[in-house]
Amino acid sequence: MTIDEYRISKSWSYSELARQTGASHATVARRWCLKMDDKERLIPNQLFMDRIITVTMGQVTPNDFYISRQ
Repeated sequence: MTIDEYRISKSWSYSELARQTGASHATVARRWCLKMDDKERLIPNQLFMDRIITVTMGQVTPNDFYISRQ
């Protein structure tokens, strides 16, 4: 599951996703949710990756940021 799919399933805004993961701003969280081919897309660093795994209870994993589901 992608982080954006998870966010949508929880009805979270980008601001809430940022709050849940401790990101500094909603823009950071939004960039994690962009499509793989978007030039502004970000892959979370190790600290945020660990937080994402914890917050999503393992439903979103590092592989979900690298494997296209299209």
